[in-house]
Amino acid sequence: MKPAGPGRHREALRGFSLVELAVAVAVLAVLLYFLLDRVLYMQEMAEKTEVEETVRSINYALRLEAASRLTRVPDPRRLPLDRENPMTWLQTPPRNYLGELEKPPAHARLPYWYFDSAERQLVYRPNHAENLRVEGLKEKELRFVVRTEKNSLEPRLISRFSYAWL
Repeated sequence: MKPAGPGRHREALRGFSLVELAVAVAVLAVLLYFLLDRVLYMQEMAEKTEVEETVRSINYALRLEAASRLTRVPDPRRLPLDRENPMTWLQTPPRNYLGELEKPPAHARLPYWYFDSAERQLVYRPNHAENLRVEGLKEKELRFVVRTEKNSLEPRLISRFSYAWL
């Protein structure tokens, strides 16, 4: 048996070639891209769920407020709920609610809610809106108003512009 010479020892310690390293980095980059894309999608769906839950909570609070007012004033046409800020009916407003404003401050961090006191509308400005489509608006924001339908005495918080969050 021949002892291992300097040439044989070098072959045993050989590492990645440049091509193998480039392929490994490319595979990792593709996997990271798909992982990041999925994380961003899940964040957007979580934001959508949070908005829907807030709207649902406001609708429950709105029904309670309307019922409370009907016990004091029996005429449902005299309930001026459509001019009021719906966030005041919640026991605790969302943590990202800025308050009643003419327009949102430029430095506010997305996402946030505010009540547009000039338009009398509740506005939500999303953080992740890649899959949000709002008809009739240039900006990606959701606007809600309180309305009472003609066939029903029950007021509801409805979207001012139709939207779809895929």
